[in-house]
Amino acid sequence: MELKKYIDKLMASKDKTKYIIIIGMVGILLIATSTLIPKNSDGKNENGSSKNINVTAEAYVSQLEKKINSMISQIDGVGSSEVVITLENGIENVYANSERKTSDSNENLSGKSTNRNDTQHDVVIIDGSSGKQALIVTQKEPTVKGVVVVCEGADNSVIVKRVTDAVTKSLNIKTSRVSVVKKQTAKNK
Repeated sequence: MELKKYIDKLMASKDKTKYIIIIGMVGILLIATSTLIPKNSDGKNENGSSKNINVTAEAYVSQLEKKINSMISQIDGVGSSEVVITLENGIENVYANSERKTSDSNENLSGKSTNRNDTQHDVVIIDGSSGKQALIVTQKEPTVKGVVVVCEGADNSVIVKRVTDAVTKSLNIKTSRVSVVKKQTAKNK
């Protein structure tokens, strides 16, 4: 209550320095409350890279299979489906590098000069939460080797073409890498 009375007194006076004091107090209050906001709320970890930087190839394939299966199940006539994706390689990390160039030029006794240029590349190491680690700039997604789609509607050539087109365009792969086969039903077992 005393703070309110003090502020009322300051507002009643015509002295400008008192207004500056009020503005300063508000600024200090804002700074104090800003420390309560978490610092990593932007989806980045301590080295500035994305939090999903430690995704495994298995998790990547699993997510991709779910997305493709979800997309395929939306196509009219497909019925129930399953998707299996194989990869050519795993997730590749691209690390930050520092580069040092040195050059030397020497003149020998016969008057000919020789030049020598050396370049040295070093991976940037930072202190992370789990000790020293290389600074990851980005990750390259794995290359899809092949896709097998097992679905109920695969006995219809139009459905097979639609599924193949959807998979090839969404994954940017050739049609030769996609196989669409008929799913075994209960009466076919």
